Amino acid sequence: MLIVTDNSMAYSECIPVQKQKINALKVIGEGTGQAVIENSTCINAIKIDRIKAKLLNSTDHLFRNKVIKKGIIRKEIFYVDPKNRLRHLEEDVPFTLILKTPGLEPTPRTKIHNELVHIDVDYALTPTNKCIPGCLRQIINVQIQIKIVKWTQIEVITNAGYYPTVRTSRVIKANLHSNCC
Repeated sequence: MLIVTDNSMAYSECIPVQKQKINALKVIGEGTGQAVIENSTCINAIKIDRIKAKLLNSTDHLFRNKVIKKGIIRKEIFYVDPKNRLRHLEEDVPFTLILKTPGLEPTPRTKIHNELVHIDVDYALTPTNKCIPGCLRQIINVQIQIKIVKWTQIEVITNAGYYPTVRTSRVIKANLHSNCC
């Protein structure tokens, strides 16, 4: 996103140059943060069909030399109950992720951009046995790419009044009607 804030005319070595000041995002730090979350759920299941996980929402907190990200991961657990029926269960799991960024000094112009890189769930099920409910133990691994950016005003050249001319000392003739095969 570019925002024009000024239009001025400058001359450098007798060449007219037009410049404009624009606001641009400058990357001042980036890295990939990882959170590993362990979770256990009592579940009336004899088999797990699949578990799908997604990042619901998150908030970023900027501190000196680090970014703390807090959020929620929603897991959808598809399982088979003792009567052989396919069931569904949703579960929200909170997480906290810390990314150390040396030299970070938060300002009101500092912003965070996030991109989910990877989310995966590994699990082990102790199945339901008669009247004893089962236990689903899970380990969730989430990796998020974090870019710390800052609005900065820069000056760019938008128009140069100098157009070079090409002078040739001889004329090159081309045979337009060649006798090719």
